[in-house]
Amino acid sequence: MTYSIPSLTVADPKTWIQILLLTTFLLVLTACGGGGSENTIYEGVDLEQSEDTGAAPAYAGPAAATDDIFRFQNAFFNEYRQTNRCGQCHTQGGQAPQFVRSDDVNLAYSQALSVVDILNPSNSAIVTKMASGHHCWSSSRAICVTEMRRSIESWVNASGSSTTEIELRAPTDREISVSKQLPVSGAQDYSSAVSAFSSTLYPLFSELNCSSCHRSDAGTPQQPYFASDDLNEAYDAARSKIDIDDAVLNRNVGDALSRLVVRLASEFHNCGANCATGADDMLTQIQALESAIPDPVAVPITWVTSKAQVLESNGILSSGGGRIDEGAIARWDFAEGADFIAGDSSGVDPKLQLQLTGNVSWVGGNGVQIGAGGRLQGITATSVKLAQRIKASGAYSVEAWLAPANVTQEGPARIISYSSNNDERNFTLGQTLYNYDFLHRSETTDANGEPALSTADDDELLQATLQHVVITFDPVSGRKIYVNGTDAGVEDSVAGGSLAGWDDNYLLILGNETSGEHQWEGIIRFAAIYDRALTEAEIQTNFDAGVGEKYYLLFNVTELVEIDDDFASYIVFETSVYDSYSYLFGQPFLYRIAQNSVASDAGQDSYSNIPLAGMRIGVNGKEPTVGQAWANMDLSLESGLYGENGQPLSAIGSILALEAGSNADEFFLTFERIGNFSDVRVAATVSPTAPTIGEQEPTIGLRNFAEVNATMSVITGVPITNSEVVNTYNTVRQQLPTSTAIEGFLSAHQMAVAQMAIEYCSELVNDVTLRDTFFPEFGVNFDLDIASAFDTEAKRNQIVLPLYYRVLGFNLASQPDQAAVTTELNNLIQNLMNNHLTDSNSNNDGAADTRNIVKATCAATLGSAAMLIQ
Repeated sequence: MTYSIPSLTVADPKTWIQILLLTTFLLVLTACGGGGSENTIYEGVDLEQSEDTGAAPAYAGPAAATDDIFRFQNAFFNEYRQTNRCGQCHTQGGQAPQFVRSDDVNLAYSQALSVVDILNPSNSAIVTKMASGHHCWSSSRAICVTEMRRSIESWVNASGSSTTEIELRAPTDREISVSKQLPVSGAQDYSSAVSAFSSTLYPLFSELNCSSCHRSDAGTPQQPYFASDDLNEAYDAARSKIDIDDAVLNRNVGDALSRLVVRLASEFHNCGANCATGADDMLTQIQALESAIPDPVAVPITWVTSKAQVLESNGILSSGGGRIDEGAIARWDFAEGADFIAGDSSGVDPKLQLQLTGNVSWVGGNGVQIGAGGRLQGITATSVKLAQRIKASGAYSVEAWLAPANVTQEGPARIISYSSNNDERNFTLGQTLYNYDFLHRSETTDANGEPALSTADDDELLQATLQHVVITFDPVSGRKIYVNGTDAGVEDSVAGGSLAGWDDNYLLILGNETSGEHQWEGIIRFAAIYDRALTEAEIQTNFDAGVGEKYYLLFNVTELVEIDDDFASYIVFETSVYDSYSYLFGQPFLYRIAQNSVASDAGQDSYSNIPLAGMRIGVNGKEPTVGQAWANMDLSLESGLYGENGQPLSAIGSILALEAGSNADEFFLTFERIGNFSDVRVAATVSPTAPTIGEQEPTIGLRNFAEVNATMSVITGVPITNSEVVNTYNTVRQQLPTSTAIEGFLSAHQMAVAQMAIEYCSELVNDVTLRDTFFPEFGVNFDLDIASAFDTEAKRNQIVLPLYYRVLGFNLASQPDQAAVTTELNNLIQNLMNNHLTDSNSNNDGAADTRNIVKATCAATLGSAAMLIQ
């Protein structure tokens, strides 16, 4: 089978700002450095890509003998025969294998086949060698690994047409193994494993100084947080860095695969003169931890199972993913997963590599998570290609797959910004609450890109979930915003205009502004910049393609269905690493692969009425209790339903927990019935019980954060744009209620409401016009001292009654009792006055004391349940 998918086409920042950024970068790196090649390599890191200076002379040898060799030449050979890459050694007369020998591309091709895994480029010997640190040309080893893998994928999947053909080939089958695993959260043995971890590996992290970086509250926090004070968090973070087989198979330090050991033994990470001892101690503690983990239970012999598969080892990569990338001049899919640089995979020089700075961590399944204080940043020397190419074309697009952390960010918060400071930019994709913002500099807008184009408030298109966002510009249509493949429908208020005014000296930043004052928080899974405006059809295509690397995972069921001997039968899932904690399985189908050339010519036999029911996914020798979306499947395999892409079995998908990682978790299928085999599962019987009557939903609720702010503004007359109000609101907004459900009320909500009430009341009393409007007919004299202002109930009521009427209302069907409320407020004023007068430490500030008591009484009323409840 082949799947056809579109192919991949392959004020200014001043000197002192660049020096400051570089100095900050070096401080971050040296804080967690040490004698390790993987860290010390970043000292003096050069994002200008000095590796691009080793170009080899033009190839002058024999022409490629086949189409595949020609694809190898264009996608791999020409790139890696450079002298600062593989061409330094692996050429004619040099080190074997000579896979980039410049004298004959055909001979180089035959040598390359010995170090490349055509079925799974990630498993290529040349890629794994690079991962071990072999002659990396970049300041980031992860960049070298990722670029090498992409080149192989481009070669393997390349095509001369507009589509890439992905062929499903028979994988290497695995028998289901029974191996010991570190239990994940929720598993039966999880608590005992965490306890064992606390007495074995965990204390070593402090002894080896890991806790100076690998915890969220460190001076320079670095993921994973396996030295966290939270023991569960530490265990969960360390688990993926431990290969339990190091202990099971009694490996020595030199052969260990656990990253915790390798970082010390081979990479000398932050261990000074104690690397060898530290690595040995780490392995010893892993062995001690393993001994405390219960032995695995064998797969029951009654289960009807397929052959097993491991995602990275056996999956067939769905490269290309159906995307349209023509015109991409910068592209980041964040596949590195490690180190401090996100590589530009556009193929357009200079490569616009992005440095991860501050609170940024890698996300499983490709992506980065940006927290407070985090950003990804290029430099002007490489960002310049954006301005140069876009000014030449007069049009551009910015595309991203992202998940905002919340819907309360504003400013706008900078998601992707090509700018100089808070007030000067070429373009910015930003967030303001539920809206996406598009700021863009042209002859019809100002230097800050205003007026901005924003999605409509009422549409609330921006949500705190994974979304596909594209902004486009061309001089005819102007600016457009697309969310999840659909035009947001907002018209640009200004004409398109020229981009001639774009500044070449700006730099690209993800997650903030150059000033650091417009933080955006969330996850970015993909980003790209084009020197043309993508069409709506192209944007829809890219949305449909999704994000992240996808694999076809083929489970062999030939012996179970017993159709014929000439074809192997597989149940195929489209699978991906969904995030740092889970896998996504979806759209299973039956597919049959000819096992010999005779079978391919003769075609498949006819078959019908082969039952398939109760299919589940097993992982690491067990069936997870959740995520079994196909447990109720009941259908027949029919040759009449088998098409070019096999027989579809289901259109649904499911999420399964990630345990040991995509290079170790072993999957298999189980069936209640398939062909002539069965293992019927009998569900437990449940005694019928009388239905319970649920509690009646409350008829009242809370005002949420925006409603609290707006209500206090209407009551007091203080505008929500008041600078002091804005500052307080921004500080406590996330502490205010986000839901109107009264069951969700917390004491923290009341504290935030009180702070808002105090700020509004302070601004009300301090403003002569506002307070005279609030207390018009009562003649309150705010210039008296407290002894004169509040000595009688009548004078106190000059404050109390306006507050009651404006906050609580009057003549309502249901409201707090007036007498009770006014009595409480009267007592409050009197108590405040008496306490002040009898306190020997109190200063007599006259009218200032009077106004402060009014502010306190106002805040007590405004911040009460009468305002919060609706």
